[in-house]
Amino acid sequence: MRRFLAGLSAVLIALSGARPEVLRTCPTERAKFEGIGGAVLTTSVLAVVSMTFALSSALSVNIVLAVLAALLWGLAILSLDRWLVSTIRADAPNRWKMAVPRILIAFVLGLVISTPLVLQVFKAEIDTQIVEMKQERADLFARQQKQGEVGKGVDELRKEVADLQRVISSGGDVPLDIEQDPKIKALSAQRADARKQMDKHYNELQCQLYGGANCPKKGDGPLAQESRKAYEKDKKLVDLLTRQIEDRKDELNSSGEQAKATRLAAAKEALPKAQSQLDTAVEQQGRIQQSFDEDNLATDGLLTRLRALNELTGKDFTLSMARLLLFLLFLLIECLPVAVKLMQRPGIYEKALTLAERRDLDGMRDEFGVRSASRARSAAPGGSDSVWGIWSPREDEPRRPTARFEEEARPPEGPNGTRADPADSGYAYGSLEDEALRGMADTRTLRMPGPGAERSGGVELLPDED
Repeated sequence: MRRFLAGLSAVLIALSGARPEVLRTCPTERAKFEGIGGAVLTTSVLAVVSMTFALSSALSVNIVLAVLAALLWGLAILSLDRWLVSTIRADAPNRWKMAVPRILIAFVLGLVISTPLVLQVFKAEIDTQIVEMKQERADLFARQQKQGEVGKGVDELRKEVADLQRVISSGGDVPLDIEQDPKIKALSAQRADARKQMDKHYNELQCQLYGGANCPKKGDGPLAQESRKAYEKDKKLVDLLTRQIEDRKDELNSSGEQAKATRLAAAKEALPKAQSQLDTAVEQQGRIQQSFDEDNLATDGLLTRLRALNELTGKDFTLSMARLLLFLLFLLIECLPVAVKLMQRPGIYEKALTLAERRDLDGMRDEFGVRSASRARSAAPGGSDSVWGIWSPREDEPRRPTARFEEEARPPEGPNGTRADPADSGYAYGSLEDEALRGMADTRTLRMPGPGAERSGGVELLPDED
């Protein structure tokens, strides 16, 4: 159990973005960073649950695939939240300004993750509302079908078929619907075309006689006479067709035996064609209805559920407040890592981290020869620069391994509690440098002390005066 707790603590500290080797030097700060790591882990777990609900319920994805995709999503949220908390320094002077874009990112992630959770909580109410929405759509579609061209055509064909069947069943006693008689329909269509031509020629005649936009020369000339002949011909045709239509109507409305036989024959002739047209129109209407029903039943996606939830909350104030509070709760949990990091006060860890970063910077400088380059001088043989070159570290000379951050020894304390400054033991000097120093020529001169020297027989060593 102790090993498990130690491993869990290491995982939480890693999720918090803290450096374990620095945190080991200040054990009193461990609980704080374990809490931050727990907040990051909580948001990732909620992200996994949220994505599982979204994929399985809204998109109807297989539960195994939904869980695998949700784990990848949770890993992405985990990495992003860890980056958010690790880039916010508690001792930064302007951390609130730097945290503004990170807060916005956390807020957007909270919106995305909390929405599927809210939908899952209100799943039963949403399903009921979706059924009502589908029924309303079906009723609206039925009304549109009835009032549309296809619906009106089906109604007219059904009426025509019923009338024809009634005439046939009565043996011709029941009069036909004159407007549905095939011969009258054909004559009416011919008359309509003849009237269009007549109106066209009449307008041309008026233009030729009295002038117009397309008739620059007016008068009863050859063009006008030609238009008059065409107009009179069309007028005669219209009159002829009109008489034929009236004769057909009289024939159909007659009560004699010959009229009955005519009506019966016309009904039997028109019924197969009318029935075929009705079957085609009904089949087309059925295909449209089937397509709508399939789409209406399959409409159960994320947008539909959100629309249903909006309609529910618009009708019920209590449900609206419950949805808002639940949404804010999940949003707060998702924004918790950044919020905890911003509320964190600087402690011992931040000071230790500053020292560790300074040590890393010094190590980098030594690694790339920055210090050696700054100390490089042009040494003259026999001069003081030669001594400096011997005692200074060289770039090609390896350094002795230094102790790790947590193993650095403190300088010993004196009897009064004072500590001596640690000596710089970063470099070791070998015997070759010592031998070179011993073999260097001494350029100083000897001079005997004058009268008034403090010690008799003493020798004063004076520096070189060149």
